[in-house]
Amino acid sequence: MGRIMKEDDIFISGLFDLMNLRFGPSQGPGEAFGGIDEMSSLQKEFQIFQRGRSFRDCVALLNLGGFWNARARNRWLKLIGELDKYDSDEPGVNGNDRIMNMMVENFESGRPLPVLFQAHDSRSEDGRRVVVRDSRTGFFYMEQPYIIVSLPMLPKTAPRMARQASKTARKAPTKAAKSVSKTARKAPRGR
Repeated sequence: MGRIMKEDDIFISGLFDLMNLRFGPSQGPGEAFGGIDEMSSLQKEFQIFQRGRSFRDCVALLNLGGFWNARARNRWLKLIGELDKYDSDEPGVNGNDRIMNMMVENFESGRPLPVLFQAHDSRSEDGRRVVVRDSRTGFFYMEQPYIIVSLPMLPKTAPRMARQASKTARKAPTKAAKSVSKTARKAPRGR
């Protein structure tokens, strides 16, 4: 996903922060009303999250693409929009649908849990898939149960080969691949 954000990768942590505040724990009633409690009220009124709907559209509607840089916002929305091309930790369910199904179920539960969005290196064991899991705590310094959504990402400088599905990337090289790597020409050094 570094290929999408490119030099705007510096904004990724701030974009996750926006989402984590919007879906985070409420700080209380009245002036402190917000977070998952506010989102639950909005969901009841407007049915923002529905099965089959694009998570990208929900993120755009809630203005969670950032407001400080139009290019970064559009790249972020493209990144979120491509989650339907990724697998998820639920067999046969793509990344977009996994998130949307979880959101619908969470809001229908009566007492929705806060949702923490983060990224994992797609070269790790979680691979190139969206992972959703329950957690006793989202942050070690907050004793609050969360649902954690982890999106697969790579640094923009990761080699093309590492962008393959982690399952493929972890396979031992074939004889043909070994012979190609032995005969591959090295690029000359700049002078």
